[in-house]
Amino acid sequence: MSGISLGIIAPHPPIIVPPIGSEYDLKQVEKTISALKKVNKDIKQINPEILITISPHSPVYRDAYAIRVQNILMGSLSNFGYKQISIQMKNDAAFIESLIENMNKNSIKAIKIDENEDFIYGQNELDHGVIVPLYYLTNEDKYNLISLSISFLNYQNHYKFGKVINDTVKETGKDAVFIASGDLSHRLKPGAPAGFHPDGEKFDKKIVEIINSSRFDELFQLDDKLIYNAGECGLRSIFVLAGCFDGKDVESKVLSYEGPFGVGYMVAEIIPIQ
Repeated sequence: MSGISLGIIAPHPPIIVPPIGSEYDLKQVEKTISALKKVNKDIKQINPEILITISPHSPVYRDAYAIRVQNILMGSLSNFGYKQISIQMKNDAAFIESLIENMNKNSIKAIKIDENEDFIYGQNELDHGVIVPLYYLTNEDKYNLISLSISFLNYQNHYKFGKVINDTVKETGKDAVFIASGDLSHRLKPGAPAGFHPDGEKFDKKIVEIINSSRFDELFQLDDKLIYNAGECGLRSIFVLAGCFDGKDVESKVLSYEGPFGVGYMVAEIIPIQ
């Protein structure tokens, strides 16, 4: 069956990957790891042709979405001291060509990234926003990978981008799983990476509530000040995912949520109802 068969929201803290995370660290994120392993089983059952990922840590442009176009996509967690933790997967050039064509038709700008581009060292490689979820979610030899970035465009544009992605999946007859990579608030408690703000917890509770209820339209009702105070990095990825399921009946479930290190980690699945 063609189409996006499963949507996933996944966090991307390198600390959930051993040996970056110590035995103590991994104990703190048991719920997250367990949920990601459950999602892995669901992906295997679907057996999609492509995994489509969007990460806030891929190169971000003001008015465009970056798309990696190398035939082989690869990257490692060398920035975190572990070059041996790496991913290497095949791209799908034909799908990317169709996606960019549809983006152009909808006045959405795409920027291609390949190994010949003059980026800062390593920016043409897969980032940890892609690698960390895939560490738990994929057999890298089994599926093709599409790697996308967010942009600094507004939330409505990200939602529209999601609709274009979904249309392209249907037009190309692919069976796909979409992975929205992103952490929630980085300000959950004193000592958190972005400092503490009480709105961090409020923001995360609201996102969990919206996803569990499948009322994605409520994402557009989030208060700008609440979003800013939360210090999040995953909201734009979530808007793209929501756009992928525009007009569809879905069953959504948050499989886990925790924030032991002051950053909110949510794992969720969105399943279209046939």
